Amino acid sequence: MNLIEVKVIFDADNIKEVQTEMINLLYEFGIQGVKIEEPMSKKNALDFYKDERQFLMKEYSLSAYFPNNAYAERKKELFTNVFEERFGEREDVIYNIDFYEHDEEDYQNAWKKYLYPEKVSDRFVVKPTWREYEAEEDEMVIELDPGRAFGTGSHPTTSLCLKLMEDHIVEGETVIDVGTGSGILMVAADKLGAGDIWGVDIDELAVESAKENLELNKVNQEKTHVFKGDLVKVVEDRKFDVVVANILADVILLLLEDMSRVIKKDGLMILSGIIEDKLPEIEQKIKALGFEIVEVKADKEWRAIAAKA
Repeated sequence: MNLIEVKVIFDADNIKEVQTEMINLLYEFGIQGVKIEEPMSKKNALDFYKDERQFLMKEYSLSAYFPNNAYAERKKELFTNVFEERFGEREDVIYNIDFYEHDEEDYQNAWKKYLYPEKVSDRFVVKPTWREYEAEEDEMVIELDPGRAFGTGSHPTTSLCLKLMEDHIVEGETVIDVGTGSGILMVAADKLGAGDIWGVDIDELAVESAKENLELNKVNQEKTHVFKGDLVKVVEDRKFDVVVANILADVILLLLEDMSRVIKKDGLMILSGIIEDKLPEIEQKIKALGFEIVEVKADKEWRAIAAKA
């Protein structure tokens, strides 16, 4: 199967701010990685003079990749529409989106040489399937194939979520992952000894990816359930000890009330994907729903929250 590259070329009054917004939007789509290209500054030009392409580049761009399968045309349309909704009417940014088809083998070979096992918390190590890794006695290894998965676990939002899960999930507890994406948090919950583990996502591609990664990590299929659809409709009257969600802050704000309904008394909510500026608004709503914030973790501009019902 070939891959589709979505390439966004842009310029803006505040390059770094808009670049971060666009990267976050790409991650919202479950993209497995973002390639960032920037014009060569005069200060650094001599260091890279042999790279003629980079030396001549005058534009800022972001590239991301997804499978060229039955859903590819729908993905293209979604990318185009969502970028237009977010940036189309803004006067501080101009952009253009192009799509290119690549041979999967060439793509995989290009990316594989840069991906290695990465320790993303005190105990969790995320390992590409083609790499060898000998785990230490207290380490838990999550296998992912970035050619199929939605994420590698290296993004700060994922590592923050894994750290909070590691700190707070107790063996035997029931867990639901809202916006499961690659299913990495479901795999982590299993390795932490959770009992019944659910995952829900509105994207059919995410559901497929999560199921593949659960199987890859030999998670017991009898205790895992992955569903496509709306959280409350999927869950119905079930309640869980722990609700985890690694999604963007605006989506968290929309789903907080629904998530609060599916948590048991004295249960825990672990939320990640929160940009620093959004933290006060989310904390305020969490408290308004009757939850107590027990921990906030930070990594660069990202925040993650653990809150008790």
